[in-house]
Amino acid sequence: MMSLQSYPVRKEQVIAQKASNDFLLFNMHDGNYYSLNEVGSRIWELCDGDHSIAQLLETLKAEYDAPVESLAQDVLELLEELKSGKLIGEAAQTKPSAASGTTR
Repeated sequence: MMSLQSYPVRKEQVIAQKASNDFLLFNMHDGNYYSLNEVGSRIWELCDGDHSIAQLLETLKAEYDAPVESLAQDVLELLEELKSGKLIGEAAQTKPSAASGTTR
């Protein structure tokens, strides 16, 4: 189960393509297709290994002006689906924390 501290990352064997109203994902390993709506495709874009799920939720909250509580359940459900379909994994995070003296 992914947590808000997980960093989802797209798998390399997935081909993503914009269709008319959907965003299609094709897993080359098992031949399965997945279709995402606008919000789902935005979530897919943010699965870059650099955003935690908590950061992803904050981005979506701002972009779609939606309460984070309702977003959280939907986002976590979609991420679990993508993970079980072997479309995303979890990136190992080795980024320095703010406590180590890095500035932003």
